[in-house]
Amino acid sequence: MSRQFRVYLLPDDIEWLISRLRDNFEIRLLQENSKSAVPVELASPLRNWPAKPGKEPHSDVFCYLTAPEQADIRLWYAAKRAEWLLHEQSEMIEFSGCNFDGIGLADGRFYFHTDKLVGETIVAMRPEFLALGDRVFRSIKTLLRRSKALDAWVGPETVVWWRNGGTLVADINGRVHPGSQTRDL
Repeated sequence: MSRQFRVYLLPDDIEWLISRLRDNFEIRLLQENSKSAVPVELASPLRNWPAKPGKEPHSDVFCYLTAPEQADIRLWYAAKRAEWLLHEQSEMIEFSGCNFDGIGLADGRFYFHTDKLVGETIVAMRPEFLALGDRVFRSIKTLLRRSKALDAWVGPETVVWWRNGGTLVADINGRVHPGSQTRDL
């Protein structure tokens, strides 16, 4: 099983939110891959991409949030890629999406597994991790605004941008999210 929720966050909201999580939980940000069997810690969750022909430069997020100490973090070696990857059954919260090209903003999500496979048995993740995941999720939701029409949580800067005509898209190809016209915040 898992827990997850969707968000719409501009880059400034992302940096602000991560700063708050670091202050409240001492959260570490981990990159998905590494050249060694040691995870790479990130200063920022944002990834900035240069413009492609006919496209604007854009940013997005893909990282993992984890406890500062004693989290069960596992890596596995991907031989074809010649790099180490974080194992999906590690104690971590995935933060991904929020693709923004200056015109449209796609949704993102926070996600974590509540159980894992041990041999042929499904077992719950450690209670300490589940409690941390629940506290982090509650904290994020108190910092953001809920949009029923979008079925998502929206950052404070994103609310202002959206109310002033910003476009929330269902995907990076620019399909406008059906609930984005209501501006119900």
